[in-house]
Amino acid sequence: MEQRPAFNALPTVEVSLRPGPMSSDRSTAGSMSQGRQDLSEREIEIIELVAQGLTNQEIAAALTISKRTVDNHVSNIFTKTGAKNRVALLNWAMDHGKICRDGFNCCAIDGKKAQLS
Repeated sequence: MEQRPAFNALPTVEVSLRPGPMSSDRSTAGSMSQGRQDLSEREIEIIELVAQGLTNQEIAAALTISKRTVDNHVSNIFTKTGAKNRVALLNWAMDHGKICRDGFNCCAIDGKKAQLS
């Protein structure tokens, strides 16, 4: 049986949280977030780790919490966002400015910083 490399051996993907309010964009009709609760800081942190390609077990090790706790967080995130799987969750997170990946979806962040300066 082939062993998976440890989470710290995975290729690094730069993912950063996008600054701003944690509330979801409720102005988009039919959006997955419509009527959902806000995400906690821990849930955003979990999304960031999911975006790096980590499994729930690897996320648990990285945050020094149990896998079952991560399972619960992921389940709660799916409920709050309306996402059915990890791919849909990451699409939601990018669409709602919760994550910035490899420079994509980040220009608005830099533009806002420049406007504020």
